[in-house]
Amino acid sequence: MDIEFGVPGQIMPPADKAIQFAQRAEEDGFDAVWWPCHLMNWFPDSIWTEDISPLTKYQKVHTHFDPLLMMSAVGSQLERTKVGVVVTDLLRRNPAMAANALLTLDHVTQGKAILGLGSGERLNVEPYGINFDKPVGKFEEHLHVMRMLMDTDDPVTWKGEHITVEDAVLHLPPYGDRQPPIWVAAHGPRMLGITGRYGDGWLPTKMPPEQYGTSRETIIAAGEEAGRDMSHFQPGMLGYILVGPDEEAVERMTHEALVRFLCVLLPSQVYRDLGFTPPLEGKGSGFHDFIPSRVDRAEAERIVEAIDPSVVRYYAFCGTPESIVDQLKPYHANGLRHMILWNITAFGDPELARWSFDGLRQIKAMLQEA
Repeated sequence: MDIEFGVPGQIMPPADKAIQFAQRAEEDGFDAVWWPCHLMNWFPDSIWTEDISPLTKYQKVHTHFDPLLMMSAVGSQLERTKVGVVVTDLLRRNPAMAANALLTLDHVTQGKAILGLGSGERLNVEPYGINFDKPVGKFEEHLHVMRMLMDTDDPVTWKGEHITVEDAVLHLPPYGDRQPPIWVAAHGPRMLGITGRYGDGWLPTKMPPEQYGTSRETIIAAGEEAGRDMSHFQPGMLGYILVGPDEEAVERMTHEALVRFLCVLLPSQVYRDLGFTPPLEGKGSGFHDFIPSRVDRAEAERIVEAIDPSVVRYYAFCGTPESIVDQLKPYHANGLRHMILWNITAFGDPELARWSFDGLRQIKAMLQEA
């Protein structure tokens, strides 16, 4: 099966272990290592406690390396495996600085860097003194400016609603004969169009396979309408993986608080479509409306109880390795070509954490042999 596989990079100290982990992933045949771009984690401090999970003994909840720095440190030590961020935004990172950083990474990693971009998440933006109004509009303008700076040696002038640049220049060339790739996290129609007009790849989270195929077609059509060559476009996905040795273990893990809490990211409409009251009733989604550091214990527990375990199976790929392979095959049939296997098993059962990485290797091997 013609599909690539990515895994998460290590997000916390010690940094040398992150390099060793990535080198092991390369030895195991994985095609990319990806880092999230978070200042604040999705879990509130109020439930990051030992009575919820023993994982909480080993790290503070909001502990994250800067992804671009880790891409540089790790990517320079790998032979072929790519390094990426899934995803950062152009609110915290000025588009000129983001372009300069990507091109620098392109050289340091010798062409192995992928910049994943999205419109941003309120929890990483607003608490840190950055305005979060009109995130999609800002994203499109900022990405347009970023592309302009990367695609010409001439001074760039642009006056938009959200950003103005005047006589801006950026002469750093790419490492090879193509600009380093930018992949876009997109779900809604507007973001899918932006992905087609500006992106080299696509990084959504899980959705039904038929919707994945239709959305991919929307992206390709938008790119072709803009006059772009879409033959090299890479349809990917960030897929949460809850893997166990048997279905009983998997079902038990879907009930665990930290696993259920990840589903707070889903749009409220998804809960309604599944027949449930959204845990953030009256708000759009966790991406745009949720700030964990402001959530006390009682509210965190209410949110967990409001998320039915069946929603976990909608949002994550849950099952034995064989079952997850069967779940992924329809996505490949609908165009998926780069799957990031984002292992969340430790949130469900820390004792299965080590086994789960063997499970990921089994999933990769079975799909590549299919």
